[in-house]
Amino acid sequence: MRGRIIRSISLILVLVLLFSTAALAAETSSLYIAATNAYITRSGDNVNVYFYIVGCNFMDVIGAKKIYVYEQNGTTWSLVKTFDSDDSQYASDMIATNTSIKSDHVTYTGGSAAKNYFAVVKFYAEKDGGSDTISQHTPTSYGTTP
Repeated sequence: MRGRIIRSISLILVLVLLFSTAALAAETSSLYIAATNAYITRSGDNVNVYFYIVGCNFMDVIGAKKIYVYEQNGTTWSLVKTFDSDDSQYASDMIATNTSIKSDHVTYTGGSAAKNYFAVVKFYAEKDGGSDTISQHTPTSYGTTP
């Protein structure tokens, strides 16, 4: 009898764990975005923000809607550049149509080799009138010691 009770409790705990994990996955998953990644590289004073996004299917629109570059000054971080896909100068680098993957980069040329930078990329995917946006921080890129 005692073994049966322990097995029943164990089964209930396993089911609760499985259902709570499935509920969490449903809240954090996207119908439009399968994977994203963003990182920074440096070349002298240039700060390059690379990104890629993979859609769950062929998307009507996919890419990075906005990219914000931050620079460290002392103990504070300041926004120094915003790349916007609505700006025709950056649109082809940031957004693609009728594809499932967009991979590219933008370059902030006003940087300093001695300063630290990070970026926030706002990824976007749209299909048949529905869409999703996910923001991702890059790791910090550390400058050289002056």
